[in-house]
Amino acid sequence: MKLLSPLICGILFLTMPTLSAPTPLPVPKTVRIESADRRNEVWNRLSTEEKKLAFHLLEAARLGRGLLFHQNHRHGRTVKQFIETALSSSEIKSTKDLLGKSGFQEFLVYSAKFLDQSGPYASSNRKYILSKVPPKQLTALLKRHLKGASPETMEDIQKLLLDPSFEVERQPEDPKGTGLEAVGGNLYEKGIAAQEVQAALSKGLEPSLNCRIVKRDGKLSCEKQTTKLSGFVGETLQQIVSHLKKAGELSKSKEQKNQIKATIAYLEDGDVEDFRDANISWVKDRSNSTVDFMMGWVEVYEDFLAKIGSWETYVQVVDPEVSKIAQSLATHAQHFENGMPYGKFKKTFPKDYSPPAIMVYYFQEISSYRTGGYNLPNFDDIRRDVGAKNVIRLPLPGESQSADIQAIWSEVLDAFGPPEKKATLMKSREKVNRVMVLLHEIIGHGSGTYDESKFKKNEDPISALGSLASALEEQRADLTALVFAGDPALIEVGLYKDKNEAQEMLKAQYDLYLVDFLRRTSGQRTFTEAHQRGHWLFVNKLLEKGAVDWASKNKQPKNVKNQILRVKDYD
Repeated sequence: MKLLSPLICGILFLTMPTLSAPTPLPVPKTVRIESADRRNEVWNRLSTEEKKLAFHLLEAARLGRGLLFHQNHRHGRTVKQFIETALSSSEIKSTKDLLGKSGFQEFLVYSAKFLDQSGPYASSNRKYILSKVPPKQLTALLKRHLKGASPETMEDIQKLLLDPSFEVERQPEDPKGTGLEAVGGNLYEKGIAAQEVQAALSKGLEPSLNCRIVKRDGKLSCEKQTTKLSGFVGETLQQIVSHLKKAGELSKSKEQKNQIKATIAYLEDGDVEDFRDANISWVKDRSNSTVDFMMGWVEVYEDFLAKIGSWETYVQVVDPEVSKIAQSLATHAQHFENGMPYGKFKKTFPKDYSPPAIMVYYFQEISSYRTGGYNLPNFDDIRRDVGAKNVIRLPLPGESQSADIQAIWSEVLDAFGPPEKKATLMKSREKVNRVMVLLHEIIGHGSGTYDESKFKKNEDPISALGSLASALEEQRADLTALVFAGDPALIEVGLYKDKNEAQEMLKAQYDLYLVDFLRRTSGQRTFTEAHQRGHWLFVNKLLEKGAVDWASKNKQPKNVKNQILRVKDYD
């Protein structure tokens, strides 16, 4: 982390980067492996029937993870098989002997990252690359464990792991799809160019959440991912459906049963209306099911058109007592809406407005990135007419105070924070994060309206406006959290004990926001991920207005190596 401080500070002296050849990420020196033991305490709170329900949902989620590997790269599942075989108990010694100490260590960490992120790409849309594994040894390892692979596949995988210019990005980074044919993501069949997509769209091609764009007889079409497809996708979805049917028999909630039934129909037939029905039932189920889940092709961050969804699954256990805080915050939505600068686009909520808000322990999170919570569905008409459901992630028992988490944040604050505030920020970090996520998801994403005359019926504004709109929406929600983080209403909600704590936490929120921005950028090394694009826009505005500035983090003269972002004006 400390070695990256000069790099990140140098990057941030620049204006928004112009388009240039992307560069891959170096493999980290180490990774943190989290024990599953902390889940035991939460698991043991469940009844026998709830455990059975959770088992089948978790099995469905586990199977669905293969779909994400498939989406993230056309060879994703093959590389996964290669890694798991090379590091199996019977092969790990020979792999270590072949690669040598430094090569094996790098390959081991690369493999952990690959499996964790369901493919070669980080959330920053950059692949990791091996630099200490000689090509000759990697070739030998591939030949040993991928004996059935074609020469073309072997060559592609070798270049994916070693070549710094080969398929560095998962998806194009501009709304036009520039370079689509050269990226590694599998939402579009390999070789399809952006110009072909634009031409097909003008002739009636309509991508949907569960699409993969393929080329048949010279024409592009939407291949819906359903149980009816032959091969891996269809077979996997059939197995998922089998577990969902068993889960449906075990669920005690009418709405959750309806959600499961509609999800099965969606996976079998591919009709997005069934997925809409599943989302409606999920929202209506509120916090009635202790074991809650969301499954399907959901967010569109990985599609340059912002129309095709990535596979996601969340299986989570609701904490009914802690959830009362989230539910209380949701009932104050009109108070916060009245303070918004939206003019005629402010919402008027019903007097009894109380959208479902649950605080949960994640038992399974399968997606292209890690979340602190989420607000779904993305169908804006459902959000308007039925509502949205807010899910806030809780740390597992003992997690936030564990020695490894404390050590990580101590290093982060040493690298990117004001030294004199380290003790205060270490103490307030968990509460600051919880307030940020609660306000971001429940109040931020739930606020405001838009001019419906500018969009088609049931059209999602984000999909209509394209990939950059995702960044603007995420930053809109962040701004909500930053503006209202010290609001007196949060005392009534139960987040703060008094006004003094509210003001202290507001300042800590600002300090940690800048720290976290630098932390994220040091790891991602780009501003391409939707949330980070929004952060970059906002931090630049703060710099322009003089609210923050670059300052020495110690008493030495400011330079690229020792400067951090500091708040100049908290008001």
